[in-house]
Amino acid sequence: MANWHALPPEEALKLLNSGSDGLSEDEAASRLERFGPNDLARISGPGPVRILLRQFENYMVLVLLAAAVISWLSGEKSNAIVVLGILLFIAILGFVQEYRAERAMEALRKMVAPEARVFRGGRLVTLPAGNLVPGDVIYVEAGDIVPADARILDASALEAVESSLTGESNPVRKSPDPVREDAPLADRSSMLFMGTMVTYGNGRAVVTSTGSDTELGRISGMIQETPAEPPLKIRLQQLSKSLAVMVFIAAILVFSIQVYRGNPVLDTLLIAAALAVAGIPEALPFVVTLALAYGTQSMARRNAIVRRLPAVETLGSTTVICTDKTGTLTRGEMTVREIWCGRRVEVTGSGYVPEGVFKVDGSEIDPGAFDALRETIITGALCNNSEVVFEDGWQIVGDPTEGALIVLAKKAGLDLRERCREVTEYPFASDTRRMTTVHQCGNDLRVSMKGAVEVVVERCSYVMDHSGLRPLSDADRKRILEIADVMAGRALRVLAAAFKQIESGDLSRDFLERDMIFTGLFGMMDPPREEVCGAIDVCKRAGIRPVMITGDHKRTAEAIAGELRMLNGGVLDGSELDSMSDQELSDRIESISVFSRATAEHKMRIIKALKEHGHVVAMTGDGVNDAPALRSADIGIAMGRTGTDVSKEASDMVLADDNFATIVAAVEEGRRIYENIRKASAYMLAVTFAEVAVILMAVLVGLPAPLLALQILWINVVAEDFPAIGLAVEPARPGLMNERPRNPKEPILSRDVLVYTIGTSAAMLIGTLGLFLLNLDDGLGYARTVAFASLGICAIYNAYSSRSFHHSVLQMNPTGNVKLLAGIVASLASVVMVIYIPVFQRAFETLPLTLDSWLQVWLVSTIVIVVAEVLKRSMKTNSQGSVGSPGE
Repeated sequence: MANWHALPPEEALKLLNSGSDGLSEDEAASRLERFGPNDLARISGPGPVRILLRQFENYMVLVLLAAAVISWLSGEKSNAIVVLGILLFIAILGFVQEYRAERAMEALRKMVAPEARVFRGGRLVTLPAGNLVPGDVIYVEAGDIVPADARILDASALEAVESSLTGESNPVRKSPDPVREDAPLADRSSMLFMGTMVTYGNGRAVVTSTGSDTELGRISGMIQETPAEPPLKIRLQQLSKSLAVMVFIAAILVFSIQVYRGNPVLDTLLIAAALAVAGIPEALPFVVTLALAYGTQSMARRNAIVRRLPAVETLGSTTVICTDKTGTLTRGEMTVREIWCGRRVEVTGSGYVPEGVFKVDGSEIDPGAFDALRETIITGALCNNSEVVFEDGWQIVGDPTEGALIVLAKKAGLDLRERCREVTEYPFASDTRRMTTVHQCGNDLRVSMKGAVEVVVERCSYVMDHSGLRPLSDADRKRILEIADVMAGRALRVLAAAFKQIESGDLSRDFLERDMIFTGLFGMMDPPREEVCGAIDVCKRAGIRPVMITGDHKRTAEAIAGELRMLNGGVLDGSELDSMSDQELSDRIESISVFSRATAEHKMRIIKALKEHGHVVAMTGDGVNDAPALRSADIGIAMGRTGTDVSKEASDMVLADDNFATIVAAVEEGRRIYENIRKASAYMLAVTFAEVAVILMAVLVGLPAPLLALQILWINVVAEDFPAIGLAVEPARPGLMNERPRNPKEPILSRDVLVYTIGTSAAMLIGTLGLFLLNLDDGLGYARTVAFASLGICAIYNAYSSRSFHHSVLQMNPTGNVKLLAGIVASLASVVMVIYIPVFQRAFETLPLTLDSWLQVWLVSTIVIVVAEVLKRSMKTNSQGSVGSPGE
């Protein structure tokens, strides 16, 4: 591919076998057949059937399917139907989530302009943008979306906003002049790029690339890369594998022993089915999904819209947030921050809302009372072609920089455009670097000029400051340039203002632009959001490292990072990144806090390097150039208001208020959810282990199975689930955001939690098997009913105790989780119902228990609480704060 940006216009036309009059119709048709339509490649994603089948690709589901088949073959059809019902529900939830995620490409295609104005055989015609081919000469003007990548041939004050593609927040001045070959994308001022918007001026350009060969097309291909697996899904798969192996070994062992003892194969299969049912907590995927879904509702109330459920937990385990600057850390709106007119004047307020005050040395002043300040503000408003309108909020129509000057004049009450009629305008151009207007204001003609500092000062003979009007000396000129450099060093975009009054007559540019009166300097920037500093501080306390990745200049990025107190490492420019190998980047990645002039490829490399260091990476963004990184990160977070459809569809979560502080709230919610998933998992697995151990131990010593398959399924799916649901929605505990993220490689059941789980499971085994043996003389059916009741009550005790892994049940607020209490009542009712309601008695083969048996069950089951209290005292809480309890 030629470096079109570095070639002169004439050479670009020659290489494309085109001319200033464009292509002929025949040649264009021939090229359209050869290059194909100017459309983004349609890389088809998985179809609905494939997405649905993918929901069954994990070990827990496969084991449950096997258990259902065994149950059906063994005559236990009720078991099989219940298991299959649970699996179908989980599959439908997953299908809905993934199907919605396959729309990213459609949103990307919407950015392509539907029509384009193109020269064909010397005539300017309007055609569908899809018919453009390399070599076509197009015409663009303010308000147009660029239909293809193109080399500029000629331009009149042409500017384009490319923030969605490059991250550069300011409009880019466009010119036909070649730039150096190694210029980064944001500095290729001789090019126009598909999907960007022309905001000022007009020009002609020759199409160099169409469709998938454009910069936007390259990004669309990068979006198709497979996103990373969510950490929670990985951990659940690991847990499923472990459970599958355990169940398989136990089932084979029991089957072998029973067959060896001469038991019928069908009866042996029935016991194996019971063991398979006992060994898999059928409702665990449901409870995890419920915890995530409940978390999404909570986050939605806080303006964080989750598009993929696992993203909730992933955000909670995040160790690095790679954040875009424009529109994320900043407002995405140019704002005049200060004016220098012989003294420094601070201007408050940010964005396009025309509200703010003017201060000198901290004291508020009336801007109309100071001549130099007043004339500077009036000049900025009159020498202007933009508008500020209120449509669902204050917005700029036109150039954002000029719009900031209109907002400034409205703040000061000095917007005189309605009282002044424009007579003449000499627009800004890249060669003159200034704009001059003449307005009839009453009986006077006022000449206003704004532009580059050195250009404006060169045309001034007088200066107006706090001491009045006087001739402009060489010392004044030097000082003005020095002040402008200081302001630029603070990442301010600096413009100079000058004016003069004339009588009617000569309106030539040479006459108008000499002997001007210098009045002041505008210092403007895209300001940080007010709440971001606090949010970044919270991230640091939570052990989360914020990293800025922006397309802006290095000095601008460094200044914003310093203002936000996130400049805790080095600053790396895109050109420096290009010269580094992946290994060199990996060696330095932990010491860099700001990346400037970053392209889509740079962001992908940065995320890859961070993930290689074991980080869980969240990436925020709003532009097209952010979309591949949003897909590549562990969790992609798009901006809801300023974000493009592409970034939203490529993301896992969308911030409805574009507020960085919302991410912090989402992190806290994610941490709460993970803790709750861990508590619910430990509770459910303790019951699961106890069920397996009860059956396995009984078979090993030659006893009949203490529990039937349907009884086990009832405890797993009904009696156990109600308390698990309560644990899944436990409120967040205090201090959760003052702890470092847990180790991303840590399993759901960490060492301490696993010890707790096995210990409480052993207590359930002892209590249940002991009561079964104690009541065996009263008949097998009665003994099984006692064992069923014992396991159910043990599960209830364990549920309440599992609210905290290191606080006693006596320290916990009993009303701290009303949903858990309701779940415990429902669980108890489900156990009693199976024992006493005749229709359930027949289905579950239970018998009514006496009062003495219930006393035995309640007393013996307390062993679970005793063991849990002992384990809590001995457990060591880890530095990640992976366990805890609210309301304690």
